[in-house]
Amino acid sequence: MVNLAAMRVLGFLALIGLLAAGPAAAASRVGGLYVDCRGEATTAPTVILESGAFGTSADWDLVLDDLARGGRVCAYDRAGVGESPPRGGEEDVTSIAEELASLLDALGETRPVILVGHSNGALYAEAFAALWPERVAGLVYVNGVTSNDLSDPLLLADLTRERRLSNLAATAGDLGLAQLGAGSVVKEEALPAEAARRKRTFLSHPRELRIARDEDRAIVPGLYIIANLGGSPVQIPTVTIFGSPDPDGHLASAWRTAEELPAKRATRGWVLEAIGASHVSPLARDRAWVAAAVDWLRSPSPSSDVGH
Repeated sequence: MVNLAAMRVLGFLALIGLLAAGPAAAASRVGGLYVDCRGEATTAPTVILESGAFGTSADWDLVLDDLARGGRVCAYDRAGVGESPPRGGEEDVTSIAEELASLLDALGETRPVILVGHSNGALYAEAFAALWPERVAGLVYVNGVTSNDLSDPLLLADLTRERRLSNLAATAGDLGLAQLGAGSVVKEEALPAEAARRKRTFLSHPRELRIARDEDRAIVPGLYIIANLGGSPVQIPTVTIFGSPDPDGHLASAWRTAEELPAKRATRGWVLEAIGASHVSPLARDRAWVAAAVDWLRSPSPSSDVGH
């Protein structure tokens, strides 16, 4: 059986793909956080990319260029992760959602944005949408962890396994062993030079690995917090993308059922099954699925298209 928790935490599957030519990056620090914005602002909503467990804005490098052709898109490093300094408070989901709200204010984003969350990053997007639905024009959950996972003990057990793996990753960092694996991970991801440098630094730094571990520890408690807030608001157009190398496996089927629910419940929703994709390949080799989802949400009035 495919260990989906291991894939989420370590990201040790290859992110295969070639860097497509696109607009130059405009990376900077905004409100203290590292932000990589590309593309020109248009009448379409700005897209904000939220990385998953042990991920940074570097993981979105290829997606950023793709989406920048249709408007402004930004990926950022959460506090304490990647190029951003540590946060003063907790790593719980509502604190991270509040951090994102402050970042949008600092970016001057007064209009609703499209939030794209990968894996555990989907829960942060869901938290933000539950707290400030008026600030969200659309949601994309890419192999996303959301409050819907509470309905299946199998998924909670998988997330518990993920937490144990994140503990191991942080311990490896404390023992000085993380750098041994960082180079091979970056090589498999085939990231462009600058993104590869940022990812390698992150995966080699004990402090950052501990912060990523603490974020991961807060995921299961966060499911309950967001469920109590009502989860994804049904009035927000929502796209869910599911991909697994073993889509018919028992665990993968359970994940698919939970991951599809936000789009199926939304007034306007679209369920996409990325056939042949892995947990992380929609960030690179199979990133066309993400582009299709964002294009649909960027359209003036996306029609309801729940299905495959």
